[in-house]
Amino acid sequence: MHVVVFEDHAVERLGVLVAARPACALTVGTTTLVGMLDTLGVVRPVPRRAFEAHAASSRSRGVTLWGMPPWHPYDDLPRDTPVLAVNARLVPTARHLAFLRTLITSGRSTVVTADGVVAAAVVLPGSAAAGDPLRPFLERRSDVAHVLAGRDTTERGDEIRLLVDPHDVVTEHERAIEGDLAARIDAGRYAEERPGLHVAPGGHVDRLVAVRRGPVVVESGAEIGPFVCLDGPVWVGPHARINPHAWIRPGTSIGRGCRVGGEVEATVFEPFANKPHEGFVGHSHVGSWVNLAAGTITGNLKSTYGEVRLHDPRPDGSRSTVHTGRQFLGALVGDLVRSAVGTLLPCGARIGMAATIGGSVPDRVPPFFNMLVGGPGGSQSTPDQAATILSRMMARRGVPSLPTDLVLLTELARAGSPAASEPGATPKSDAI
Repeated sequence: MHVVVFEDHAVERLGVLVAARPACALTVGTTTLVGMLDTLGVVRPVPRRAFEAHAASSRSRGVTLWGMPPWHPYDDLPRDTPVLAVNARLVPTARHLAFLRTLITSGRSTVVTADGVVAAAVVLPGSAAAGDPLRPFLERRSDVAHVLAGRDTTERGDEIRLLVDPHDVVTEHERAIEGDLAARIDAGRYAEERPGLHVAPGGHVDRLVAVRRGPVVVESGAEIGPFVCLDGPVWVGPHARINPHAWIRPGTSIGRGCRVGGEVEATVFEPFANKPHEGFVGHSHVGSWVNLAAGTITGNLKSTYGEVRLHDPRPDGSRSTVHTGRQFLGALVGDLVRSAVGTLLPCGARIGMAATIGGSVPDRVPPFFNMLVGGPGGSQSTPDQAATILSRMMARRGVPSLPTDLVLLTELARAGSPAASEPGATPKSDAI
């Protein structure tokens, strides 16, 4: 069975979180969609073309800019094997995995829709255009739903959940993390060193660490220093490090190679993110190769205790409002973002990829925007500047930089982020 993960037109609504990574590489709970689907077969994402080219040229390094291994090439795929096609916005949950298994074992071509779009499909050889079940995906057909229509069965997946808005990533993460940890523990790869603390071989937790409640799962190569307080559910990924005196609160996932200190709650750190010093980050999502300097603080609760709302500019100068339904919502930080010492982010802040922020930050920051250079109006960074900083960060993690990193950043800067806006287009107002 080939497993193909495709992006549809709605992926752009996820904004800053997918500006520099495929949607299937977003961590929800303790895994990505690709990580979940690995149990079904060899997974081959079909993201935007810039990401596919970057993944192909990153094979010599073994890791992409967004922190996951490059996927297998398509030229070795036989075309006479069934294909499971999965929407990249599908939330990676155990229930969805079980549902996909039933599709595979049904023995027929099936299309499942949710929210009016294709959520998943099984395409049998000979039932797709020109007898090639992979063609609509490899060609990135914008009419995937039309191409798949007319299969043996079409079903409505009323209980299927797709990511729609960026804050959905935070909500779905909170729902998923405890079940993900239970599944990891049940796999039997961890030793319960003390009640609620499960450590993989090669993981190290100092004896002066306090585990006030579990589950806390620590992967191989991870290190937790003394006087850290852990309140589960918490996941500490491979080769991550938690510095002494940190307080890691419920709902936190710390990805591969991260460095974390201070206070963190209900937050995902994608691989190689960096927040080593004091400061609070809560109910947030932090991209790869981000550096949050000492004293960086996210707001996650409005002073009115009301719902956090997101605001987007319209062409006529007005603003649309997105009701998140969330009382607690911190920052959505794109990949390669850097903050200065003492940076303050409002509730619901959306920070574009490769931005440099400092001081009191507005609720929307465009990609490559630099708040620290250029006076009150800031300035625009170049892909070369972003690639130089990235190479220095990679060197500190023992990851070699490649020319393909600059190529990807240049293409993304040229194309523009899905969440791009003019500097200052959205005032802070209701978001704080």
